[in-house]
Amino acid sequence: MKRFFKKLTYKTLFIYSLVIIALLIVAVPVFATANPANKLLDFALNTKTGLSAQDARVLNQGINVDHLNSGQEHWYTYSHDNFNDPTFTWISLALRYQSEAVISPDQVNFQILTQPASGSWFEAAAMPQDVLGEGQRSPLKTANQSLTESFWTGQVAEQTQYYVRVFNNSPFGLDYTLETKAQKPALPSAIPASLNTAIANNDTLNTRQLVWTLTAMAVAKMPADKASDWMQQAQAVGWIVTANTPTDKTPKPHQADPQVLWSLAARAVEGQDAQSAAMWLIQADSLGWLSIPMPTIKKPDTSDDEGNNKDGGDDGTNSSAKPPQTLENYVPVNIYPNEPLDFDINHVNSGRLGPFGEHWYSLRRDDLDKVKFEDMALTMFFTPLVGYMSQRVNFELFPASQYHIWARGDADYMQNFGAGAWVSRDKDSKTGERLWKGSLVDGDTYLIKVKNGTPDVVDYYLFPGDIENAELGNPTLHQAKGGQAVGPSLSPPTKPSLPPEPGAGPPEAIPLKVGLTKDTLAAGEERWYKIEYLDTHNDTTPSHDFIFYLTNTPLDYIRSRHADFAIYRGDQLGTWTRGDTDKLKPLGTSGYSPNKTKNRQSLQVLWRGQLMEKQTYYVKVYNHDLGPLEYELEIQGGP
Repeated sequence: MKRFFKKLTYKTLFIYSLVIIALLIVAVPVFATANPANKLLDFALNTKTGLSAQDARVLNQGINVDHLNSGQEHWYTYSHDNFNDPTFTWISLALRYQSEAVISPDQVNFQILTQPASGSWFEAAAMPQDVLGEGQRSPLKTANQSLTESFWTGQVAEQTQYYVRVFNNSPFGLDYTLETKAQKPALPSAIPASLNTAIANNDTLNTRQLVWTLTAMAVAKMPADKASDWMQQAQAVGWIVTANTPTDKTPKPHQADPQVLWSLAARAVEGQDAQSAAMWLIQADSLGWLSIPMPTIKKPDTSDDEGNNKDGGDDGTNSSAKPPQTLENYVPVNIYPNEPLDFDINHVNSGRLGPFGEHWYSLRRDDLDKVKFEDMALTMFFTPLVGYMSQRVNFELFPASQYHIWARGDADYMQNFGAGAWVSRDKDSKTGERLWKGSLVDGDTYLIKVKNGTPDVVDYYLFPGDIENAELGNPTLHQAKGGQAVGPSLSPPTKPSLPPEPGAGPPEAIPLKVGLTKDTLAAGEERWYKIEYLDTHNDTTPSHDFIFYLTNTPLDYIRSRHADFAIYRGDQLGTWTRGDTDKLKPLGTSGYSPNKTKNRQSLQVLWRGQLMEKQTYYVKVYNHDLGPLEYELEIQGGP
């Protein structure tokens, strides 16, 4: 023993220390890689994590917020041990993002992958290969039309590591939120209400177990006769489906009497505490039991204090009484030129258009004077105004002699002699404006078509005259087959007309010079510029190369905004003035710019080409996004 301590010199201790340090350097990073959820062993705290499965971030319960560039993906990881509640068995994920462009689910979505938990500290984490599922696009329409939602719900097993891959294969960068909820069913073998109610075939057994469990809870405190009556009614409406019931003869709950369904639900939760009753209703709703149709509006009670009917009718329970035609239950109707509305030359003409709907008016003007051609203006306001709608809601004027084209079914071949041009003068971001000025022949009949080319419902207000501001109020709610209109037909007096705003159209185009021009645009707004140049130093080359740059930045700093521009020849001014704005043909339009902007939220587009000197060109800058933006229009080139 004494001899051993003599050989354990300082040199030997130093060598042993180096060996131990080398083992730690090799072993600890391997262990940290194999367990990405362990933050205590994260030696790269300053590096960007979550870009791959090996450095996946721990999925926090609640909302996880981040930004995805085009072509980028983020990885998260979770397991049964990540949540403090050991009793939960299900997890629900919800991905939400906003985009002004239509993005398919295969471009931006999330996947859930799994791999068995590593059994050794030194076993490296392999790339997960088993895909459990992916986010399903929500069929519900949100209040914000640019918001997209995808959901997924699944079980969480013990000793299993799960991964969530959020990817963006679209050409747009976007901000997203990934919401996580740990759930547990109210009953054994039950399915959480957040899970899609479209039950697959392999889940039929679990569904039937849930049905009988809910049935047992409903009749647990009922006497035998009442329990039997409840189960018979539940089977009659389709709540209970036995194994021998043919599929084609299975009742549908949404086809049952609403009173019966509400009675069954009320009797089922009677005597239960609030929490148990709420859980029962949630599970019943996930099975489709509470697909209760809206009841028919009944006739108001007109009985007096003694129960006698004051109007001599029935007892007030007449379910066949038709509800009044109000704003809440009005369904927009189309009105065609075979039965057009009479255009009121002195007051506003308004209505409500359904998706892709149209209203036709008949106009005949004759003031009995000696002037054959009469100048006239029409102004239309429509609401609501959101991105992409500004160019799809308009009115057109046709001579009545073209009615036969519509009658034979060739409506697309009708040629208008005027249409509303886009203006923005009332400074109200919630309304769109259209203006037409022209001449009509006294005594001739004309047709006016108001068209909604969007999938949304819009209200329009068509005024005779050049109107800049108006109190819109409620539109006229036209009924089918010439029924009485509901709502006011007149608008309050309007302000007198003012000169058009600079840049509202080619006639009011703002002079544009080579260099930098800055301004702002509201959602759906456009601005027109006019450019012309003369090279006094070169008489042999009448054209020069130009580059137009347009850089736009969101004013609300929420996400990138999209704006573009188009260049038109000056000889198309006549096409604009007569209202044929859809027939304008641009000389060039903006395209992709490879230049990087200083601001990450800014977007840039450009156009390269040649312009002739001594010629006039119009440049239209338009915002086809859902929010306001600031733009910089820079022109390089020329003499």
